[in-house]
Amino acid sequence: MTQALISPRPVVWELSPYIPGRSIAEVERELRLKNVVKLASNENPYGPSPKAAAAYRKAVKSLHLYPEGPSPLLRRSLERRLGLPDGSVIVGNGSDEIIRLLCEAFLDSGDEVVVSQYAFIRFRQQARLMNADVVEVPASGWGHDLEAMARAVTSRTKLVFVANPNNPTGTYNSADEVANFLKALPPSVLAVFDEAYEPYARARSDFPISLPRLMGEFPNCVVLRTFSKVHGLAGLRVGYGAASLEIVGYLDRIRMPFNVSVPAQLACLAALEDASYVRQTLKKTLGEREWLAKALRGLGLLVGESATNFLFVELPRPGREIFEQLLALGVIIRPLDEYGLGRHARISVGDASGNRRLLKAMNSILK
Repeated sequence: MTQALISPRPVVWELSPYIPGRSIAEVERELRLKNVVKLASNENPYGPSPKAAAAYRKAVKSLHLYPEGPSPLLRRSLERRLGLPDGSVIVGNGSDEIIRLLCEAFLDSGDEVVVSQYAFIRFRQQARLMNADVVEVPASGWGHDLEAMARAVTSRTKLVFVANPNNPTGTYNSADEVANFLKALPPSVLAVFDEAYEPYARARSDFPISLPRLMGEFPNCVVLRTFSKVHGLAGLRVGYGAASLEIVGYLDRIRMPFNVSVPAQLACLAALEDASYVRQTLKKTLGEREWLAKALRGLGLLVGESATNFLFVELPRPGREIFEQLLALGVIIRPLDEYGLGRHARISVGDASGNRRLLKAMNSILK
């Protein structure tokens, strides 16, 4: 007698697993290479602050204890630094967890979520898992058309996701565009701004100051940020969301207990104390970004203007083909087939050595 298979909810069949950039260890094992350079996941090539690393090592003596579930010290530190009221920050296992919590808390089957054409793919995946309908608005110049996104809102819309700056295109929306967008939204619709790359864009005079300004003015504004990029702590998986006390309260009801580990909480607290390290990292990254963009353009490639720590590059051949050829030379980049961008790649800005390895390898395969 054949045993019946256990089937998931129907919507699960339509979802594909999130595909991260290939890891260095995986590529070195598979291709038997050494000294592989990874420029695929927008990580900080300079690593974390020494203060954060020291705090992480010190946490070893507390590994037998559960962490404080709500991450209270880290929450308060963020609220103080961002000028936010007590209780307006929630800390998660990466900002991905906050995206999941928002969808679980606010979406029912048949609700709508509005996203832009080339927005971070996790917005769609998590919304569909809740059986919400995803309304995709065509991009404008590779970026978000916020006016069109506001017009796409209906009585069924619960969430609008805006990655600013956007991953994978590196574009951003200005302060005026964001303010007009928020004014156009009904107060019943949550506007979720994923600002993972905000540190790389904040020097631009027209980049919006979302915290505390916009969040204070618009109660339906939610802002997500992360410790994975400029703080160099991607391996610890810590992100946070800033929102009204009411919204944070809803998310706390469904947050997994002990979602952020003891070492992660302590390392992030220490990272916040080392502002000089962040400034140094930003200076080096932005300098290398300009060098790499110019060098790639010198090879005849079309490179978009970037407000992030990566470059959006149009290629003369399919991105998957270029990716495989670079992989054989020990350099990992990110093809963008899953976004419908078969002739593009996202290339993270590495350190000077990594960027020059990439340029040498790219030059050899394009000849």
